[in-house]
Parts: sequence; structure tokens; C-alpha cells
Amino acid sequence: MRNWMRAMLAGGMLWWTVAGHAQVTPDPVNLTGLWYSEAEAGHGINVAHQGNILFVAWYVYGADGKLLWMVSAATRQADGRYVGPIASFRGQPFNLINNAQAFTQDTPRGEVRVSLGSDGRLDFGYTIDGFTQTRRFDKAALVANPTTCSFTTASRAGATNYTDVWWRASESGWGISIVHQGDAIFIAWYTFGSDGNPMWVTGFATRQADGSFTGDLARPPSGVPFNQITGLATSFPVPVIGSFTLTFSNGENADFRYTLDGVTQTKAIARLVYVGEDVPKTVCATATGGGTPGVLSSCDPGLNAGDFRTAFFDNGNGEVTERVVGPGTFQGQNVIIVEQFDGQNTITGRSYQQVTASEILTLATEGFQNGQVALTTVYNPPAKFRRAPAVNETYTHSYVGTSNGSGLSYTTQYQETIKREADDPEDVPAGSFNACKFKRDIVTTTFGITQSVNMDLWLAPQVGTIRSRSRVPTPVGTTEIESELLRARVNGVNFPN
Repeated sequence: MRNWMRAMLAGGMLWWTVAGHAQVTPDPVNLTGLWYSEAEAGHGINVAHQGNILFVAWYVYGADGKLLWMVSAATRQADGRYVGPIASFRGQPFNLINNAQAFTQDTPRGEVRVSLGSDGRLDFGYTIDGFTQTRRFDKAALVANPTTCSFTTASRAGATNYTDVWWRASESGWGISIVHQGDAIFIAWYTFGSDGNPMWVTGFATRQADGSFTGDLARPPSGVPFNQITGLATSFPVPVIGSFTLTFSNGENADFRYTLDGVTQTKAIARLVYVGEDVPKTVCATATGGGTPGVLSSCDPGLNAGDFRTAFFDNGNGEVTERVVGPGTFQGQNVIIVEQFDGQNTITGRSYQQVTASEILTLATEGFQNGQVALTTVYNPPAKFRRAPAVNETYTHSYVGTSNGSGLSYTTQYQETIKREADDPEDVPAGSFNACKFKRDIVTTTFGITQSVNMDLWLAPQVGTIRSRSRVPTPVGTTEIESELLRARVNGVNFPN
């Protein structure tokens, strides 16, 4: 596979040399996963996300109705879309591949255009073989509490969630997309049939007592040509034609044992890395972590267009809903726009944020009154919140907020001290989560008057903030405000499930 990447990103139709092209700061939303349409079951796309580049593999059917798979390396554009060439391949029959390049021929097919819609669905547009179409896909959920994927530059050897694209470096040209949720794994195996034409096989496996995953392999005999799919893409049930077992030695290496068409083989495979060492790569987590055992590898799902979270505050505000509007600009900078609404669906606030692999930055906030912006506050430097510091790590951040509006103009000095405490299981109306617990102390000075707020925050990797507790000292005592998450939709998944 890696050799494909070289040519594709160099302007040909294969794909690699990503290390010279991928940005070190990742995109705000990690799109890794299996995307499909239930109404068009029988085809789908696997997406892996590293830096600002998507690996997209589409398992589908050609004009003759035979199995076809195509891959693309799509790079993020200024408008937020991912665009790249797409190609199909011929290669050595799967049973004859033996520590040598597997593909023998590549065929340019056109271009793909991928973006995340405001409703959390994936827009998959393409021009292939002269056909221009757009399909809308949902993110597949294999279990009630599916994974959430984020970015890391650290080693993934300790990861216990295996969602990614896997390959065998000495046999470039075939690979496996793995989607791991709970005790279930779905695979799409991209390889070549006895005639050298592209062949794909899917499988569903469950965890065994020894920690391995075992299940059946299935392959449809034919399907509807990709440009003619308007309903089910093949007939069901799909015939079972073999079996497989995945045994993971760590988070980066595994053995893939299979029996297919009477052939039994075992291949050592590893995660496909198509970007440089310092470029963020995908790590996924479930409700029980999915990262380094005992420690959550991520604390939030990022800011994904179409997400919403509704929390209840016990200070009289009642329900407050936060909605991620999507990408935009503020004072010439690319941002993610987030808006807040009260229980009557009246907008009360807006924030302009940036998301990196390690931090969420707030550049500015706006307060609303009667549907209009009443006060704008710009932060210099931007207010920052580290997304996944080490447990017991403490950091301090100082910044200035300049506020203007409603005839007012003033500055506020901020100093925040934030500590990640031990991970903590929490139950809220939206569900049960393992959460990162933070202690956040904020000291502000405005017009010479200093105030302080002491906060406890619980953030879950699937949904973000699930609970908060604030204490504000006053001359007559301490005022406490608590909130808890009622419901949410994040990355296309509803909570509670």
C-alpha cells in the first residue's frame, strides 16, 4: 500500500510521500471509521485519518457488476473538503502473494470529494469513469457504545482499540480496514482474486477468551454497478466463504490468519502509517478507554459539525444546548463556530475555536441579547484547554480578554490553573462513561476587582463534557452550580443510545 501513496500524492495515481505533504497540526474532526448507507447496504467506504490526509477505500462493484475496490488519498482543502485522485488496481492472486509487491497495475479512475455535513453524515462526492455523483453515508455503529477517534503523535503500541488500516509492508498492494467497537471487529479485506482482478471480502469477528477475534468471511458474487446504486447494492444474505482470526501482539502489530477458497494462510500485519513521525495519527477509544490500559488516551471527541449537547444547569438556567455549527473564520483565522441556546431555543452565545491534536483554543466569544450580538470578547493569547494531559499534570495559562459592545469597552485579566486528576466513571442521564476529571481554577480581574471560580469538570472521549461543578466565593458565602449532560449527538451517534 505504501508505494501506492508515493505515486498518488506525487501527482500520479498511487499514494505515498505523505510525510512531505501532511500538516503537523491535525484537522479538527477525525473521520476514521466505516461509513455506509443502510438503504444501499452492500457497499461502503473505510476512512483512515492521519494529519490532513484521508485514506479512502470504497468497496463496491464495477460496470460489469463484479467486485471492485478503489482507493484515494484525499487532502484537506481551504474550504474544509478533502479532495484527491482515486484509482483501482490489479495484482497477484491473494494466495500467491509472498513477500513481494502485490499490485501489478494501477488505473486512474477520477476524483473524490469528501466532507462532513452539518448533520454529522459524510458527503462522498466523486467523478469516476465520467460519472459525477454524491452519496451520503452514516458512520457505522457495531455496538451500543461505539468508539470515538482522535489524534496522537505518541506510540500506539499500548492501544487496545485496533480501528485503522493495516497492511504487510513487504507486500504493498493489499490491506485490511479494521473497525473495532467493544468486543466486535468488522474488516474489509482489499486484495486480488485468482484472475488478478480486484477482490474484496468482509468479515465480522467477536473477541475470544484468549483475546483474539474470530469470525466468518463473506463475499457477494456480484452487485449493482457503482453508478447505478439506488437501493440495496447486492443480494442478501451474502454467502459465507471462509473464516479468519486476528491476534494482536500489541496496539501496532497483529497476525491475520484466514481460510478463503480452500487456502489457509497467516500474515503478520501492522498499522499503515502514511505520514511523517511528527504528524498526528488516529487513536480510537471506547467507553472503557481503548488506549493505554488504565488511562484514557483521549478526553474529548473534538468539535464536529452537526454535533449537539444538551445539559441541565441547576442555577435556574435549566436546559442549555451547545451546537457545533462548523468551520468559519474570525478576524481572518480559520475557526470552528459553536453556538449556545437556552431552553426556548434562543441563541445566547457563540464562540470561535480552533482544535489541534493537543489543545482547544478559544479566540473569541459573543454574548447575545434578543437574538443580537450584545458583547464581543477577544482573547489574547487565545484561551487554551489541553485535551489530554497526563494524569496529575498541572499547567497555568494567563491571557487578556478585551470586551466591546452595548456602550462598554473594558479588559479582563485571566489566570487559569488546570490539573487533570484521576480518571473517573460517571453516570449522567446521557449514559455511563469513563471520564477524564479536571480541576480548573480561574482568577479574573476586571476594573481592579478580583474574583475566582473553582471548577470540577468531567470529560468523556465519546461526548465531551458530561458533568461540571462550579464554586464561586461571594461576601455572603459560596455559590455552587452543577450541570450534567442530558442528551447529545456526537460523530453521528446519539446519547443515550
